Formats: sequence, structure tokens, C-alpha cells
Amino acid sequence: MIAAAVLLAVFVAIPLRSRGYLLQLGTDTLSAVTLAYGWNLIGGFAGYFSFGQVSFYGLGAYATALLVLRAHMPWYFAALVSGLVGAAAALLLGRIMLRLRGILFALGMLGLARILEVIFNNWHYAGASVGLSLPAVLTPVAVYVGMGLLALISFCITAYFVYSGFGLDVMSLNEDEDAALSVGVPTTRVKVIAFILSGALPAVAGGLTAWNHSYIDPTSAFDPGVDLLTVVYVMFGGIGTLWGPLIGAVVLMIVGEEFLVYFPNLELALYGIVVIATVLAFPGGLVGLANRFGWLMRPIILAPKGLPAGAPPERAPAHGTQPVLEVRDLTVRFGGLTAVDRVSLSVARGETVCIIGANGAGKTTFFNAITGVVQPTSGEILYFGQPISHLPTFRRAQRGMARSFQIPRLMPSFTVWENVLLASRHGRQSHRVVEHTAWVLHTMGFAGMWRDPVSRLTPGFQRQLEFARVLALSPELVMLDEVMAGMTREEQEQVRGVIRRLPEFGIAGVACVEHVIAAVADLCDRMVVLDFGRKIAEGPSAEVLKDPVVVRAYLGEPI
Repeated sequence: MIAAAVLLAVFVAIPLRSRGYLLQLGTDTLSAVTLAYGWNLIGGFAGYFSFGQVSFYGLGAYATALLVLRAHMPWYFAALVSGLVGAAAALLLGRIMLRLRGILFALGMLGLARILEVIFNNWHYAGASVGLSLPAVLTPVAVYVGMGLLALISFCITAYFVYSGFGLDVMSLNEDEDAALSVGVPTTRVKVIAFILSGALPAVAGGLTAWNHSYIDPTSAFDPGVDLLTVVYVMFGGIGTLWGPLIGAVVLMIVGEEFLVYFPNLELALYGIVVIATVLAFPGGLVGLANRFGWLMRPIILAPKGLPAGAPPERAPAHGTQPVLEVRDLTVRFGGLTAVDRVSLSVARGETVCIIGANGAGKTTFFNAITGVVQPTSGEILYFGQPISHLPTFRRAQRGMARSFQIPRLMPSFTVWENVLLASRHGRQSHRVVEHTAWVLHTMGFAGMWRDPVSRLTPGFQRQLEFARVLALSPELVMLDEVMAGMTREEQEQVRGVIRRLPEFGIAGVACVEHVIAAVADLCDRMVVLDFGRKIAEGPSAEVLKDPVVVRAYLGEPI
């Protein structure tokens, strides 16, 4: 609060004390803050590292200039419309560009900026390479105030990301997008919304900057240096944080100006040294440094002061008498390799089915096909009698189909609470998310460590936490992929106890893949054995584990 009060006082004092250099520096700094916050939404929170946000900045600048010059629209209104132009461009591009990740997305956005520069260089209506001269219809103070309001809006949007459940969804994309899908996060919708916001903010800033400079051309509107500086501001201040873009932009703008005044010939070299030294010494930026002293810490999202007792999930009405899951002649091929070969499986109400087999037998691929992670080559999947092969992974999770992974896929930078909360938000108890999350944590034995970061958990506890995340969806079908691998005997017994109680929680059926056969043999009603993608045995555990075909293919000796 003190920092916010100081910043507000400085913002008000600048136009009162200056009409020249300081006012221009303040306007440029506020523009840099807005650009940094816009980039941070998609690059810092969602993890889509972009080198083309200047595309929206340039589009906004040109949209505003053309609306003022050609349509005689008031400047402020034109700048707001330019934000809609940036948002529309992000919406159209998002569903295409956001299919890419990592360096491919970064290069794709960089290419977009270069394409737009070529287009505007040859578009005579927009001045082509000569550019456009703009009329002086606003005072510098008016532009400064407009840019200040835009920077404040950018800060508030970022604060919403930091404190809200939606922000948790966005951050889960940066952690593990496939795992986020598995707990019901509609990842495409979430990242497109983040991309739209990250496109609208720089577009409005571009519109205000166009008037402030009274001139616009393709080279300045789509300058790659603007993108580079924006990324530097965020990295220097602290990527994916609330205060990082503000601190980074303000500090580096002031440092850059001081270097320009006192060391004009060494400005760029000294600027680079300061940035590199800070990033190397403090990888989390200046906010990361402050975190070491307990300052500017990210709050635990939607966390109560104390963990409430919670209550068991509200039972949903029964779906009739159909089996929970029916898989008919499922086949999965990867090129010339057949990973799953015409496997059929059913899970009846109240039944626990265990799938065993050697490594490479196709067990996890079979699970992946059922949950939508991979597309089956042929076959049919029915959930409570309804075909679901057309549904995306997150829709299956929201309908009550929950799974764990062979190797735990938690959100590493989240706390225990946030990992479970993420699933609760999209499960069938989302209307009582805090209460349900607390109940899951108590049930799985995490009441004493619910605020701890995941990085502090032992491998066994990480597997238990993933199981807790499965329960948080309040599912009707639970699919556990080697949930007891690597656990101590005590940890296994705790998980076994929870599996026995699953019917009490409204779970209609369980399917599990497991190598620790002794831990599940007495839990499952039926056992299925896969070998090289084919089902070679099925029946009660006692019979299957003594079957000569199973002994020869997998066990080595009867169990």
C-alpha cells in the first residue's frame, strides 16, 4: 500500500511540476509499463514467450491514426477502438498461433510483426513507407493522463490474474498444459482470453503514443527493439509477477535516461551490463530478490486463513444401470507401430478393474486414448452409455472422468492447496470449491502441509497429491496410472485405504494400471493383462495371476 501511495503521488506531481522533459519521460515510462504488463499476461503467466507483441502496438497506432485522419474520430475514442482492433487481431490469431509452443511461437510472432511491417510499407492509404503526420489535438498532459489510466488498468488486470481462480488457470498453462487439461481446464479458451488482453493493452498504448510523437511509420510502429525492451523490462523486474513489470520498466527507463545524459557513448553497453548482471545474480528479477526477504510474495490463491474442515462431496443422481465405462475394440497406431490392438474393456458400477503388463505393453497408451490425450485409430469409447470419442480431454474431466499419470504431473510452482484447488474449480463441486478442496486435503492427509510448495514434497507425497487432485474433480470414474509406484509400505497403505473408501465418495468405478501387483491384487474385482498391445487374459485376480500365459509373458512365476 505504501508503494502504491508513493507511485500515485509521483504520477500526480509530474504534470503539476513539469510541462517538458519530465512529462515526456513520464509518458514514455507509463507506455513501457503498459507494454510490459501486456507481454507479462501471455509471456509471464501463460508461458507463451512472444517476440511479436509489437504487432498489436503497431496495429493500434495505425488504427488510431487512420480513424483520426480519415474518419475524424476523437483521439481518446479512436485509441479505445484501436484496443478493440488489437483484441480482434489477437482473437483471430490466437486459435492459430497458440497451437505453437516455445521457440516456434516466439518465431511465429516475430514473423507476424515483419509481415505487418511489409504490408504497411506498401499500403498507400496508410502512408506507405513515408508514414503519417498527425495533428496536435491533445495536450501532452492529456496524453500523460490517458497513458497513466491505461497503465493502471494493466496493473489491475494483472492483479486479477494473481489473486483469482482464472489466474490460476492461466498459470497452469505455464506449468503443464496437458496436466491442466486432465483436471478440466479449458486451456484453449483460457490462453486465447489471456492473448486477447495482451493484445488490447499495447494496441491502446500504440494509439496514444502515435499522437504523442505526432508521426508514425512502419519502421517505428513495428520496431523489434520495442519487443526486446519490453521483454527486458519484465525479466529485470520479475516475470509472471504483479510488481515485476512496473519495477522493471520504471527502473530501466530511469537508468537508461541517466546513462544517456552522463555516458552518451556508452549508454547501450552500460545498460546491457546492468540488465545481464541483475538477471544472472537474481534469476527471478528484482521481485525474486525481494521474495528472499519475504516481500512482494505471490499470495496463495483463494486460500483461507486456516484450513476449514470441509465436507464430503454432494452425490450426483445415478445414471441408470449402464456400465461406467465401455471400451470396444480400441486400436491406437503410431505410424507403423500398433501400441494398442483391438482391446475391449468394461467397468461396471462399483467395480475396480486393474490392468497389468510389462513395460511397453500399451497400458498407459490405452489410458491416454480413453481420456483423449491421444486419438484412437479405431474403436468406440462409451461413458455411462454415451460416446465420448469426440470430446476433448477437459470435457471428459469435467464430466467426471479423472486420471493420474505414470510420472506425477503436478504444478511445480503451486502450493499443495493450489494444485488441489485447480481441479476443484473445474470438477463437479465447483460451486463449493474452497470447502471441497479442504475436504480432499484432510482425506488425503495433507492438512498439516496444505500451504507448502510442491517442491518440498517427497516423491511418495507427490503421488499422493496427484491422487488428491483426482479426488478434487469429484469424479465418477477414477483412472490411476501406477499411483503406488515408488511409495513406502506406509504410503501404499494410506492410498489403499483411500481406494477402498472411493464408493463412499460417490465414485462409481475405478480402473488402475499398476506394477506393484501385491498392493492391488486384493483391491480389484477383475484383472486385465496386456502384452504388446493385446489383451491376453482377463478375470478374477486369483485366476489371472496363476494363468500360465500371464506367468510366461509377464510374471515369471505365479503369485
